Amino acid sequence: VQEYPIDVQSNQLPFLRNPDILVGENDLTALSYLHEPAVLHNLKVRFLESNHIYTYCGIVLVAINPYEQLPIYGQDVIYAYSGQNMGDMDPHIFAVAEEAYKQMAR
Repeated sequence: VQEYPIDVQSNQLPFLRNPDILVGENDLTALSYLHEPAVLHNLKVRFLESNHIYTYCGIVLVAINPYEQLPIYGQDVIYAYSGQNMGDMDPHIFAVAEEAYKQMAR
């Protein structure tokens, strides 16, 4: 539980909080409130709880460096993303590469 005390002297309100259903969303543009604390919290939840290092922000791919090798770049993952649309699967660099290839071929 996060609490933000309200300082009566400065008259500042705490940041607006996204609904729980949006916590861990794979596209930041889906958040109701898109401000720095909400973005950082969403990235933290995706990385620490789900071990997802990639998150979309519209057409931009945000990556968190896990500082360790992850088994997310194997041949089976390449085949899984091959031929898929960018939003059909979890955010990944291979989804961006597939979308770029399709757009180039088009």
